[in-house]
Amino acid sequence: MNFVYPNFLWASLLVLIPIIIHLFNFRKYKTVYFSRVKFLREITEDSRSGTKLKHLLVLISRILAILFLVFAFAQPYVPTGTSENIENTSLIYIDNSYSMEATGIDGNLLNEVKNQAIELVQSFEENEKVALLTSDLLALQQRFYSRDEVVDMIKKIELSPHSTNLTTALNSQLDLLTSLEKKSNQRIFIFSDFQKTTSSLDDFKREEIPCYYYQAIAQQKGNIFIDSVWFETPVHRLNTPIDVYFRLQNLSDMAQQDLSVSLTIQGNEPAPKRISVDANSFAIGSINFTDRIAGIKSGSVSVSTSQLFFDDEYFFTYETKEQVNILLVKNSSNENSNLEQLYGLDPYYHYESTTIDGLKQEQFKNKELVVFQNIDKIPTGIQDLIDQSLKNGSSIVMIPGVNAELKTWNSFLNAHELPNIGARQSSSAELGYFNFDDPLYKGVFETKPANYKNPSVSSYYPLNVLNNQNFVTLFGFNASRPYLIYSHQANGKLILMSSPLDISFTDFQNHALFAATFLRFAETASFQKPLSMTIGNMVNFPFNTNIDEKNPIHLKNEKLKVDFIPQMINTGNSRSVSFAQVQDVIKEAGFYNLTDGLNFNDVLALNYDRKESNIACYEPTEVKDLFNSCGWTEVKTLTLDGTGKLEINTLKASEYWRILLILSLIFFAVEILLLKLWKS
Repeated sequence: MNFVYPNFLWASLLVLIPIIIHLFNFRKYKTVYFSRVKFLREITEDSRSGTKLKHLLVLISRILAILFLVFAFAQPYVPTGTSENIENTSLIYIDNSYSMEATGIDGNLLNEVKNQAIELVQSFEENEKVALLTSDLLALQQRFYSRDEVVDMIKKIELSPHSTNLTTALNSQLDLLTSLEKKSNQRIFIFSDFQKTTSSLDDFKREEIPCYYYQAIAQQKGNIFIDSVWFETPVHRLNTPIDVYFRLQNLSDMAQQDLSVSLTIQGNEPAPKRISVDANSFAIGSINFTDRIAGIKSGSVSVSTSQLFFDDEYFFTYETKEQVNILLVKNSSNENSNLEQLYGLDPYYHYESTTIDGLKQEQFKNKELVVFQNIDKIPTGIQDLIDQSLKNGSSIVMIPGVNAELKTWNSFLNAHELPNIGARQSSSAELGYFNFDDPLYKGVFETKPANYKNPSVSSYYPLNVLNNQNFVTLFGFNASRPYLIYSHQANGKLILMSSPLDISFTDFQNHALFAATFLRFAETASFQKPLSMTIGNMVNFPFNTNIDEKNPIHLKNEKLKVDFIPQMINTGNSRSVSFAQVQDVIKEAGFYNLTDGLNFNDVLALNYDRKESNIACYEPTEVKDLFNSCGWTEVKTLTLDGTGKLEINTLKASEYWRILLILSLIFFAVEILLLKLWKS
C-alpha cells in the first residue's frame, strides 16, 4: 500500500492527546458528608467499574477516529500493475485515417472508437491530465487538457486523409511526457484498427509505460479501389485519340465480375468500361478519349463499391496543346536544314529560325524548345538567355559546330556541371548504345526497336565525364561512352550532342531514331506536371512565371471554401511552390486551382493516400506480439463487458480514503453517543 500524501501520517501523533487526557484526568472531586456509607459501598464499586469501561471505550473511539481521519487525508491506495502514483496522466491516440471508414459494430470504425474513448475519458478523475492525438498530428494536440475538454475534442474528430504510422504517433505522445515536472501514473490508450501498412513497430525503441489498446474490427474484410491512373505517352494533342489507363485493385477473397469503371473529363463521359478482377489481385484497363479543345483538363476515373468510399475515385489533370513553340538557332554559314524539314512535317511543331548573330531576347519568349544547331561559339549574353529559359521550364538542345571554340563551350558546360567536350577526333564508330527504357520514349514504340542499322559517326568531340556529373545517356558508342545526353537543369532540361548535324561528322540526322528523338524533345519540351498529388505528401511545384508580390499565388477550391497562400521557394536557378505548410489543412480530394488571379492559372488534382486502401489488419493475437517485438511486454487490451461497454474498473488503483473518512466519522459519532447516553 502507498500513500498520496505520506507526510500527513505525522498527524497520527495527535492520538497522544486523548491518551494524556485519559491518564491524567484532573477532575476535581467535591466532598459530601453523609451519615453512614455502609450501604453505599457496593453501589460505589459497581459505578467505578462502569466509569472505567466507558472512559476506555471513549478513548478507543477517539484514537480510531483520529487515526482514520489522518489516514484519509494521507490517501492510501493499492496501485495497479507497476504504478507507483495515484495521480494519472493519460495519453490517448485515436486513429482517424480513412481505413477507419470501414463498417464496424457501431457504424463505421471511427464512430465505434470515439464512443469507447468518450466512455473511457468520462471515467477519469476530474483533475486528471489528458492528451489526445489523432492521425492529423496537429500542433494543438501537443498539450494536456482537462477531462471534459478532451471529451468535447473526441466528439469533433472526423475522418482524415492523413496516414500516420503508429511509431510516429507513439513517439509524439511519449515526447509530450518529458514536459511533465510532477510524477504521475503515466499510461497510454490506443484506439485503432491496427492496419498492417501503418502499424509496424520495427523502429520503435522507447521505455515502456502501461499501455492499453482497443482494436476496432471491420465486419466486412477486403476493399476494391482505383489504385492509379496514367497515360502511355506524355504527349496530348488535339483531335488525337488517347487511352486513359487505370489499375483496379481487389483486396478481398472474392472475385469481382463486371465492375463498371467510368471516366469523366471536363464533364464529358465516354462509355464506361466493364472489367472483372480476381480475388486478391488487380486488373489494368483503359478507356479511349479524344480532346477537341486545347487547355488544362480535369478528369477522374471512378468505380462503385460497398466498403470504403474514399478511394473509389481517382482525380488527375493534364494539358492539351494546339502546338509546341520551337526556336531554331544556327550558325550564319550553316546550311543544314534537317530540323526545319523534320518540324515542318506537322503544324503542331511551330518553329521559328534565326542565326546566332541575329538572335534577340524577345525570340525566347514562350519558346518551349530552343535548339542551338552547329554553333561554334556561345556568347556570354546568350548563356544568360539560356539560363533564363531553363528557369522558365524550357528544353535547350546544344549542338556544337564544325569549328567549335572549346573554351566558350566548356565554360558553359562547366557552369551546368556537364561533361566538357574535347578536341575533335576523327575515327569511324557506330552508336551501339540506345537507351530505349528512358521515359522520353514512353509511348513512342510498341516494342523495343531491333534489327536496325546503328547510326555511324566518323568525327566527333569526345565528352570527358567526371564522377560528380549527373546526366542521362540516350545514345552512346557504348554505355560508358556517351554521345547524346540530357540533364535536368532548374525547371527545364539541357540536352548535349557531341557532334554537329553534318554528314562529314555523322549520318545520325538521317536515321529514324533521330526523328523519333527530336520530335519527342519537342513534344516533352515544357514542364510535365504530375497527373496528381497525394494529400499529405505533396511535392513542390516548379514555377516559372513572374508574378506581382501584391498578387501572390493561391491554392483555391471555391466549392470546399479552401483558399491558402503557399510558400514560394528559390533554390539556385529554380523556383517552386511549396505546399508543406498547407498539407495539414487540406482534407478533401479533388481539383484545386493554383492561381495569382492574373497571369498564372493551373489546376492540381489531389488524391487520398492509397496506403489506407489496404485494410488488412493484424489479428487480435498479433497485436500483442507487435508490441512484444519492441520490448513492451505489459500491454493489455481494453475488453468489453456483456453490454458492449469498456471494462473501466480494472484501470483504476484501489483507493480507500473515502472508506477511512466514513469510519472516522462513525467513531466520532460513537464517542458522542457514549458521552451522551452512558450515564455514570
